Amino acid sequence: MALRPHTRRRVLAVGLAGCLLAVVVDQAAPGATAPVRRVAAEVFSPAQSALSGGDDANSLARQRDSALRDAGDSRANAATLSALRTLLGSAPADGRRFVAARVIGYTTGTTAGTVQQVTIDAGSADGIRTNLTVIATDGLVGRTVAVSTHSATVQLLTDPDSAVGVRVGAPGMLASVSAKVPAGLPTRDPGRLTLRIAGTTQAKVGDRATTLGSIDQTPYVSGVPVGTVVSVDPDRGQGAPTAVLRPAVDVSRLDLVGVVLPGDRQTRPTVQGTR
Repeated sequence: MALRPHTRRRVLAVGLAGCLLAVVVDQAAPGATAPVRRVAAEVFSPAQSALSGGDDANSLARQRDSALRDAGDSRANAATLSALRTLLGSAPADGRRFVAARVIGYTTGTTAGTVQQVTIDAGSADGIRTNLTVIATDGLVGRTVAVSTHSATVQLLTDPDSAVGVRVGAPGMLASVSAKVPAGLPTRDPGRLTLRIAGTTQAKVGDRATTLGSIDQTPYVSGVPVGTVVSVDPDRGQGAPTAVLRPAVDVSRLDLVGVVLPGDRQTRPTVQGTR
């Protein structure tokens, strides 16, 4: 059992005094110190054991801290595994090969509450290169724009320099999505995007937008959910019908993402009309 600090100080003081007395007696009469040594051993051995209890307590504390760290690591690993299972079973990941990565950094935008880029913990050593689609469980996150050996930078849809071709609504109307607000229209709520229709037909509230796709599946693969129309803009001379899009993915809560690896390009067969 460990002694209290003031008790340990008293024991040390008594012990030191006893040692000094034994030294004096030993110098004066060497043969007379044997009984003293035996008594000292009997008296101070328990005290020494008690004093060493502090080391035992420190050892137990270190074991406790190590166990807590291991438990924390186990919980984190379990959470990551659960998130990965969810991503694997999601619509954006269906039938696609991807590299799982975690968000380890971010860059905020000039508008409060917006994030423009994130850094992930996977890079060229994992097969990642620039202009690859990045997905999350609910849909499109963005694309890789810079890659190092063990990390990569992802440009998000909320970046003003980002633009994505999409199909929107049941008819599959061609459109584009960006974070820029056309002149003459009010500022969007943080995180909201602008949908610009290529034709003259206006989108409807509730219409969903999915990626149009790109050549060689870069930078965007096709069919990934991008967002849902939440309101339609009035005609303010913006040149084309526009609407407000709520992104499918809340980029302010990103954690585990997938970087989609494009498949091999296949040669298309030639066809001939029958008329």
